[in-house]
Amino acid sequence: MENFSTTVEKYKEKNIEKVYDVSLRLFAMKGIQKVSFNEIATNAEIGVASLYRYFKNKKTLIYGCAIYHLTKIIDDIKPKVNSIQFQDKLAIEQLEQLLNFYISFYKDNKNFLIFLSDFDTFISFNKMDDELESSYNRLYKSFYILAKRIYNKGLEDNSIRNDFDFDQFYYSIASSLFQTCIKGAVSPSIIPLDLLITTEQKLKTQIDIAIYYCKERIK
Repeated sequence: MENFSTTVEKYKEKNIEKVYDVSLRLFAMKGIQKVSFNEIATNAEIGVASLYRYFKNKKTLIYGCAIYHLTKIIDDIKPKVNSIQFQDKLAIEQLEQLLNFYISFYKDNKNFLIFLSDFDTFISFNKMDDELESSYNRLYKSFYILAKRIYNKGLEDNSIRNDFDFDQFYYSIASSLFQTCIKGAVSPSIIPLDLLITTEQKLKTQIDIAIYYCKERIK
């Protein structure tokens, strides 16, 4: 049987998760700056006093929201890349599947992408605490570490060429895919040309080009 402190802690965790979910929806709908603590508390159905017990200020809540939702996305990918089916693939096939996660990431996380577009501006004027910044950067780096592991495997199974700078390749393609995701979520049809091809098609084309670039070809 759980003791009282364990029950209270679980209740707190459940409330915080609800706050993060509600905050994300409000931030995506209205923008970070236009959402108040009172509005978050009302929509999360908790008291403002409780919200201040969980978060010392709105900035802490915003950073926590980014880390929480990014963690959920990465945790969803981990079982897929650790599966036997994934591990049995050639490295170039693993890399293609890893990059294809950007397509599902785009389709399943529109609110988070809209939030991140606003969040980038927010953090340029509001520096993260060192501990939060470290956690945030570590989450982003985990995707790079996985890609680098696949690259090293590709050198061993000869499915990925060895005559290019992988870090330059990875950060270029990851940035390009990420920005395409954000644009598709925030402003998918600013100009007429945007209507000629869907965001999913843009992502798939970028991924196809990236895989062609780093695939080892029989000489």
